[in-house]
Amino acid sequence: MSKYTLLLCFIFAAITVKAVEPVVKPELQGGVIKGIVQDNSLGIPVEYATVSVYNMSDSVLIDGTITDAKGGFVLKKLKPGNYYVEVSFIGYNKAAVRNIPITKKRKVVNLKTVSLRQSTESLDEVMVTTERLPVQYQIDKKVIPVSRQITAASGTAVDVLENVPSVSVDIEGNVSLRGSSNFTVLVDGKPSILDAADILEQMPASVIDNIEIITNPSAKYDPEGTAGIINVITKKNKDSGLNGVVNLNLGTQENYSSDILMNYRSKKWSWNFGLDYRKRGFKGTIESENRTISNGLTNNVLSDGDTERSSSGYGIRTGFDYDINDKNQISFGFRYGKRDMERESTLDYEEFTDNQDSDFYDSEDSWERDMDFINSNLSYTKKFEKKGHEWSTQVSLSRRFNSNEESTNELLIGEEVQSGQISTETGPGQRIEIRSDYTLPLSKDSKLEIGYQGQIRASEADTKQYDYVPTGTYEFQPNYSHDVEYDRNVHGMYATFANKVGMLGYQLGFRSEHTKREIKYSGEAEKFTINRWDFFPTFHAQLDLGSKNQLMASYSRRIDRPRGYYLEPFVTWTDAYNVRQGNPSLDPEYIDSYEIGYMKRFGDQAISIESYYKVTHNKIERVRTVYDENVMLSTTANVGVDYSLGIEATLNLSFSKWFKNDLIGNVYHYKEEGDFTTENFAGELLFQDFSTESFNWSIRNNSTFIVDKSTRLQLSVNYNSPTDWAQGKREGFLTTSAAVKKDFFNKKLSATFQVRDILGTFKHDTEYSGVDFYNHSKFEMKSPTFRLNLSFKINNYKQKRGKGSADGVDVEEFEM
Repeated sequence: MSKYTLLLCFIFAAITVKAVEPVVKPELQGGVIKGIVQDNSLGIPVEYATVSVYNMSDSVLIDGTITDAKGGFVLKKLKPGNYYVEVSFIGYNKAAVRNIPITKKRKVVNLKTVSLRQSTESLDEVMVTTERLPVQYQIDKKVIPVSRQITAASGTAVDVLENVPSVSVDIEGNVSLRGSSNFTVLVDGKPSILDAADILEQMPASVIDNIEIITNPSAKYDPEGTAGIINVITKKNKDSGLNGVVNLNLGTQENYSSDILMNYRSKKWSWNFGLDYRKRGFKGTIESENRTISNGLTNNVLSDGDTERSSSGYGIRTGFDYDINDKNQISFGFRYGKRDMERESTLDYEEFTDNQDSDFYDSEDSWERDMDFINSNLSYTKKFEKKGHEWSTQVSLSRRFNSNEESTNELLIGEEVQSGQISTETGPGQRIEIRSDYTLPLSKDSKLEIGYQGQIRASEADTKQYDYVPTGTYEFQPNYSHDVEYDRNVHGMYATFANKVGMLGYQLGFRSEHTKREIKYSGEAEKFTINRWDFFPTFHAQLDLGSKNQLMASYSRRIDRPRGYYLEPFVTWTDAYNVRQGNPSLDPEYIDSYEIGYMKRFGDQAISIESYYKVTHNKIERVRTVYDENVMLSTTANVGVDYSLGIEATLNLSFSKWFKNDLIGNVYHYKEEGDFTTENFAGELLFQDFSTESFNWSIRNNSTFIVDKSTRLQLSVNYNSPTDWAQGKREGFLTTSAAVKKDFFNKKLSATFQVRDILGTFKHDTEYSGVDFYNHSKFEMKSPTFRLNLSFKINNYKQKRGKGSADGVDVEEFEM
């Protein structure tokens, strides 16, 4: 209960401070410059913009601040004199207002509205005056612009995430957020029927504008996911008229893709349309050693060979925004896509027991999964007279269909099949989400938000198994074939209160959710149901220490509900040596997450430090045990509690106009306390201690060399340290990449050539061990790989600037 007591203390302290806050007249503060920052095209407030005030005579920085939720800013305690104000924000041209007088008779100057124009230039043009920051910190998230990462230009969202703070990616493209693979992925703030990994894998990097990392979401967000939320923001050009971009990517190992994105905008309408196709693959070698002990004998299986993995897909998307009037807007979005994934391997096997003679044979394995999917959403926004007072509602529908998965495993001596197995799974899935959000400003610095979010999910899975028989055919196995129906409805309501007291801004939130879940299995009379209420408090605070200093702290409670196949009580064979079995008695994980962070800017340099502490209750682990001779069983269980305590630091350096460097480091201590009791294939009870402890770290460095206005070179180095798990460990791995980008035809055409894994060190080496078993596997990717990206902009040229513009800064004179 201590965290709830802490929140009550914060509320009491905030109310007390607000109650005694003195009212200071402007004449006692010195001079005041105030105003509102807005988007020039959309007319909406720009929150968190940096506002700095300088002396006109010598350009010395006097003070600074950031804009609030309404775009407002106030600069106080100014001595009489002549000043100018500069306003900047990520993705916009810098704006300046010059010759602002502060006198004894005119102590308060209202600039009214300062307009920022969205930057339509390429990265090179922006860098002439003010580079988009590698990471921008807001009160509840980190925002990372994708345009800085030219080494990921021809890849997918997975490639982009390789250089994003708090995120790590292994050789197989598996993404983890703060060490956990359980996180939620949103696209433009909207959910999808696809798994998080599928969303990131199928989205081209070229259509992504920003990526938001939300490790401690407020109560307004869905609390699902251990580690937080990755929100992918796609490109939407705001300029009037028709414009677009076309991308073509070519690479080794059958890596190629293309996409086109078109935008049209008029006074009331905004329309977008896109097409994309992608094929991605990699080849490598794999070797493994497996040992199981039964009846006092050690059974050994050794294998090595070649493997190849590939994925392909295409998609179409369209959408529009329609401004009915200045108070009402309707938006619609639709995406259809198809995805295919394949994995094939040819391995040589040696099997023996203790010192007996070995049996030699070959294995041909294949796995394939394909699906069609649609995502659609319709939203309506109503704005009231008071600025910031609005209501919005949204309905989203995601559906997966024509979903088929098949794996085949055959063991051969020569060309004769000795044994084989085919496993299939088919079934559709659907997700409907309805949400409604209401925002009520209570004063200049405070607001109340309340809302509802409902999720209705349903899926079916029809699994079948066929075993090879001596007649040369495959025979259906009813004991390992099942039908599953999975329904889950989650309804939640939330409220948040935000306020600002002096330099301190804070937000309190509370969310309540009801979960109703039902799982039905063919041949099982029992239904596995849940009816449960959960509660999720959140707290966020930000201390404004000036235009170049921010201090942030937050707390959130989250939940990670078990996936469908984690709950299946029956045995499913995945190949000749592995089976899996779910656990319908699994409880969800509950996560308490605490963070505190600090960021400071020194001109073009910036440093940020985040400390985090996370506790996971009802920790769900994959448990490995011996199922039979040379066969391993993988199941799931709530084993106990785990703890993560770490520090993440980002250092952005600009040594000169031609060299910039981004360094990201993460160090954390992991501890797990738990145990598990199960039966082996002989019916004996096995107690396993799941307590473990490890020290983990990673470092990544991006160096950008600006050769000239149209040419740049980027080098990236990532290293992840070894890590230990309750039943195993993973060795560390290093990856190096390089890219060169060249612009042509007044930056309408750009070409990027990339080399990935230059040193050939990107490896995946894991080891598992427990009672009566040992497993070691190693995968090495064929490296290096080469890719070429061509990007052509349609009507996306740099806007002409008037006489009052210089060096990429929009300048205006203050008029009395």
